Amino acid sequence: MKNIGVFFSQPEKMGYPFNKPGEYWQSYQELNQEAEDAGATLYIVRSQATYLGKGVFSKSWRFQNGELIDSGKIKIDVLYKKSPFISDGAIPVLNNEEIDEICTNKWITYRLFPQYCPIAVLANTESEFLSSLNKITSATKVIKPLDGAEGDHVYIGDTAFLQKCPKKYPLIIQDFIDSSGGIPGLVEGMHDFRIALMNGKVVFSYIRTPPKNSFLANVAQGGLQTTVDPEKIPQAALDLVMAVDAQMSRFGTRYYGIDIALSPTGYKIIELNSRLGLDENSRGLIFKECKKQLVQLLINMT
Repeated sequence: MKNIGVFFSQPEKMGYPFNKPGEYWQSYQELNQEAEDAGATLYIVRSQATYLGKGVFSKSWRFQNGELIDSGKIKIDVLYKKSPFISDGAIPVLNNEEIDEICTNKWITYRLFPQYCPIAVLANTESEFLSSLNKITSATKVIKPLDGAEGDHVYIGDTAFLQKCPKKYPLIIQDFIDSSGGIPGLVEGMHDFRIALMNGKVVFSYIRTPPKNSFLANVAQGGLQTTVDPEKIPQAALDLVMAVDAQMSRFGTRYYGIDIALSPTGYKIIELNSRLGLDENSRGLIFKECKKQLVQLLINMT
């Protein structure tokens, strides 16, 4: 029987992601059930400080009868990394450092895939930010931290507005992707389109649309999420994500998402995400199947 660890950096038992009422509690129990069905045991492990090396954590928790119970010191066989983790190389980790860095550092994403991204510049300080604003010539611009998530510290507007926004350095300044034309047959108006890949295979996809008077479509920012059957992904969108994955494949086993939007000049990358949220099965059977495939992927890595 294989021991699967799911790692989060917050040390508290009910820290992220279980500290958000109604989010993730059910979906991780569903992942636990898939692990049990596959003959594996799933453990929640937390904080780099609890890692003793060689796959051993000093603390762990397990789901049992709808509760998260203390399961003490544990040796795991494979780690599913949901927060930054410094590995000693003793056990396989999903995703590895190369893939994680490409996905979490938006400047590296841009440098690796400039042909698929809106024009961007890097600013490490306030003075660099002010001097770089004019390098992005579009009237509407975007600023975002290199490693942000869930729309945190992302601001969209004109130069005057962005100068007044609180900033987290380093950050990138980008052309705004005008997705107001929607995607024919799928969505009208502003959107972002997430396509999740597991070793080159699409495992789920969905479109998020922003609330009224907002540009941000993240569900954490109030966006509406609609599942898209992978068979209905437009060919041009599929061509882009497969071209990206062809380059990512050299880094090995991978499970990540590519967020894109359709602009007047074609599909563009918004960002990559190597720490995908875990959707509940109630959102669609495709998410149950994804959990099953994720568990099998982790087992196969051991």
